[in-house]
Amino acid sequence: MIENSPEYFFITTGINKIQGVSALININQRGQALIHSIKIVNPKYIIVDRECLPSLLEVTDELSFKKDEILIINNLNNDKTDYIDLKNHIKNVSDENPNTTNNSTLTQLGFYIYTSGTTGLPKAVIIENQSITWNGVFYGCSITKADSNDIILIANPLYHSLSICTAWGIAVYIGATIVLRKKFSASNFWKDVQKYKITFTTYVGEIPRYILNQPPSEYEKDHSLKKMLGLGLRKDVWLKFKERFKVEHIFEYYSSTEGYGPIVNIDEIPGMIGRNNIPNHALAKVNPETGEFYKDPNGFFIKCEPGDVGMSLMKIIDIENFRKYSDKDKTNQKIIRDVFEKGDVYFITGDLLQLHEDMWMSFADRFGDTFRWKGENVSTQEVENILNTHKNILMSAVYGVEIPKHEGKAGMATIKFDQTIGFNSEEISSFVLKALPKYSIPIFIRSCQQLEVTGSNKIRKTKLRKEGYNINQIKDPLYFWNASEKKYIPFDKFKYQEILEGKIMI
Repeated sequence: MIENSPEYFFITTGINKIQGVSALININQRGQALIHSIKIVNPKYIIVDRECLPSLLEVTDELSFKKDEILIINNLNNDKTDYIDLKNHIKNVSDENPNTTNNSTLTQLGFYIYTSGTTGLPKAVIIENQSITWNGVFYGCSITKADSNDIILIANPLYHSLSICTAWGIAVYIGATIVLRKKFSASNFWKDVQKYKITFTTYVGEIPRYILNQPPSEYEKDHSLKKMLGLGLRKDVWLKFKERFKVEHIFEYYSSTEGYGPIVNIDEIPGMIGRNNIPNHALAKVNPETGEFYKDPNGFFIKCEPGDVGMSLMKIIDIENFRKYSDKDKTNQKIIRDVFEKGDVYFITGDLLQLHEDMWMSFADRFGDTFRWKGENVSTQEVENILNTHKNILMSAVYGVEIPKHEGKAGMATIKFDQTIGFNSEEISSFVLKALPKYSIPIFIRSCQQLEVTGSNKIRKTKLRKEGYNINQIKDPLYFWNASEKKYIPFDKFKYQEILEGKIMI
């Protein structure tokens, strides 16, 4: 559990050299989600930096770790703790390479990186050693033509594969320089570029928009940034970004933490993720509302035609050795058989893509119980499970809603409260702040008397998603998360109009 720091590289590399495995915790996790993330990988030690220690201490009573199994780093103020200070602990350890460095293999397990997947609590995705090498060769040499003269800015969290596998993988493989930021800062972006002569950076869709929203600055002129590599960049933001900042190359790609893909837009066509010309990728026609696959008279799935939105599927070649999650059952839930012909096997990505002419594809949506917000995947089931632990919440339905001038979808929760108590803003606001990561906090709350359910008691969300936060269609009370005040306030027609006009940035 470490914030971005040089020690992140030192520790993960050191553990890898002795053939250990690093499980890279999302430091925003709290409560049950954090406990779950730690337990599912059955770790021997927890390495935590001083800044992240408070959130760990909140859950240590439910974890069976001895005090000498929790190791503290970056304790810059030398605060007294009950745990081991790692820097002091390894003062006298040899700096010679261990023998295991020479007999490790590319297919050995190197990391666990967490993803929400499509439902439930976080899943630990298996990342083999070869991922860093492969990313270096593919994205560094083949796609971006990066070399040892490049200076690469990493501002995204190192517990994400975009940073630890892709950006770091490129730097290691080609011998480039890394500029590591603790956290991304839009206001300091061009200052950093100028100061460190940065030539290359990675992004998720929100980052270019945050930079665009900054007022013009002398630092954005005559800069050294030549290349950007990332995911989720909308066409309109792409065009505005390139026109204003004159970055030579923007390479958009599509992939997942699970390691499927990648599909790369090497022609730099704004709004596209690449072309549907990879042999092991298929787009199956699907009902975007229900997720039901359309089938032909023989019972096989139907491949998309231009204009269709379909589910992205990746063919599994070696099913016997196929592994993606630490939990084998979770892996099996994403596998389907006899898809386009008898005997074939595919992995369901959970992503809906739209097919265009000449095999071009654009990203359409995350399907079902996951949406993306602030660069993170949010599991609706996970948020529902946490909300439902509050004594005043009888039932909740969480889903993503679009907000003008924002990437991804913001969280919205329709909640049935105990009618004898009702909605208490102070109490609910305090609860979500403590129990949920910032990116998982529902931006809108709709208080209802009853939630519609199916015959199998699953909550129907289709109508709720369509209505969203449209105050003209909803009679139920609505509340809006005021991030500056860190509390829910009544949502009215004035606020609704401001959102539609893009005057409120969340």
